[in-house]
Amino acid sequence: MLTLSEKLLLLALNDEKGSVVFSASTALPYGLAGAILLELYLKDFISFRDDKVKVESRNDTGNEILDDALSLIIENNKLHDAKYWVQKLYSKISDLQERIANNLVSKKILTKEKHSFMWIINYNRYPTHDLNPENNVRESIKSIVLKRADANEEDLALISLVQACELTNEIFDKSDRKRAKKRMKDIINNRQVSSAIAKTVEEINAAILTVIIASSVTTTVITS
Repeated sequence: MLTLSEKLLLLALNDEKGSVVFSASTALPYGLAGAILLELYLKDFISFRDDKVKVESRNDTGNEILDDALSLIIENNKLHDAKYWVQKLYSKISDLQERIANNLVSKKILTKEKHSFMWIINYNRYPTHDLNPENNVRESIKSIVLKRADANEEDLALISLVQACELTNEIFDKSDRKRAKKRMKDIINNRQVSSAIAKTVEEINAAILTVIIASSVTTTVITS
């Protein structure tokens, strides 16, 4: 069974090259952190009260990455909002994207290829080995968005993350994209997702915007 973050990563990877598609390259790291936060919420390990994240269970989650995220939240002495934790999980969980990808390798869904640039910089690529899990996720999203099929909270959380990470064009055919984008927006704005999910995705977008603005300011200073 795939976790929310595993589903999101599969959608963001180029199946043949094993690299993240360009449209999602900026947003994905925060999207994955947001997916971890949402999964803890969906499994009742945390709650959102007065816009703050509160621990509801200190038990093991059964997933090492989720355990690491929950430990960070438990060890913090203050209550913080979703934006804080999206940024904190992104910065504090080392190699988050690699760890999720490696989990998918262990499930024989991805393969791991080692590459190097100029024989100095080493990096990994994760081409798809088994297309069926990703195809199932794609078809489920299409059915919910275009055919109004029934959806649970995890489905709606994933759709919200797809929108936040600019992955809509990677899932829907060109002829369906305009309708899909409107429908996805309606799903989120009409609160067919819970207020906690909607708030977390809003904070993911805020975290992404903060990074883009910071990057633009840095670039301007360097090039001035």
